[in-house]
Amino acid sequence: MPYWQENEIRFDVSSSYLATVTGESVLERVEPVEDTKANSGEAGCLIMTNLRLLWFSNKTAKLNLTIGYNTLVTITSQSAKNKKLNSTDALYLLAKVGNGRFEFLFTPLLENKTNYSVILNEIHKSYVASKPFRELRLRHHIIHANQLKVMPLEHICNRVEGVWNLANNQGNLGCFIITNVRVVWFATLNEYFNISLPYLQIAQVYLRDSKFGKVLVIESTENNGGRYLLGFRIDPASRLKQILQEIQSLHLTQIRNPELGVSWNSISTRQTHALGPVQDEKEDEGVRCFTNYLQTDYMDSVSCGHPPEFDRTIGLAMEKLPSGVNRNTLWQIIF
Repeated sequence: MPYWQENEIRFDVSSSYLATVTGESVLERVEPVEDTKANSGEAGCLIMTNLRLLWFSNKTAKLNLTIGYNTLVTITSQSAKNKKLNSTDALYLLAKVGNGRFEFLFTPLLENKTNYSVILNEIHKSYVASKPFRELRLRHHIIHANQLKVMPLEHICNRVEGVWNLANNQGNLGCFIITNVRVVWFATLNEYFNISLPYLQIAQVYLRDSKFGKVLVIESTENNGGRYLLGFRIDPASRLKQILQEIQSLHLTQIRNPELGVSWNSISTRQTHALGPVQDEKEDEGVRCFTNYLQTDYMDSVSCGHPPEFDRTIGLAMEKLPSGVNRNTLWQIIF
């Protein structure tokens, strides 16, 4: 059950794409706010959910944005001006999708002392920590001293010793830890040999005959790493059926009412000072680039009357140099 909402940036989508999906919840709503980069002066609404940031115009429904938290590189504040206020703190975002980089600037149109970069930083921090709620993990540091590192909003439902992982037609003895959001197995002799499989990534769970006897099979959904088919032997048979029923029940509960693991305290966040920029953990595959959201350095050079021009000697586009200045003088060191 992958969520495109957290991994993509989409522009001017239909209203159905702006609606919250199962498990998604609104954490903060701010209005009126303008999308300063592309829709300056257009009053709109800014919404922060547990998966993404949304902006839409109050007058023109087709003007909107959805920005997944997994694309964010930098979250900070930037001084901005509008017609009603002399200056205000705007929310600045730098996002990356594939090879494309996008800048966003959201400016409140009414005076407000709330620093929304602090709020979004806190939400994003919780979002990053909650990724195991939604992502399959192999050989991660999730076990310490034979115990699972439990995440916020996660609790252990059962621990099953003596579980054989039957990968590669050979058995590895280990332990099952069943929580409200995932199934974890790790080897008894090497706790780094492990797998964390969230229920949201499970396609089905069933019993099947094998050369090792009756085994528990967990089949993952299709993802970037392909599809996983995991087999486990648990003795005796009565215990095997009990574990099957427990995993199936928890899986169904999580699918119907997903817990995505993003927690946020609005009161404590508003009382803290601004945090530093947030760095993303991985690169995503992309969507097309829009000129209005190109990085600021490029846009400033155009607006100031110094558009970039192609320099054949270096094979790159660069800002046109002032009269009497060449590339060589730029690199001279004066003592």
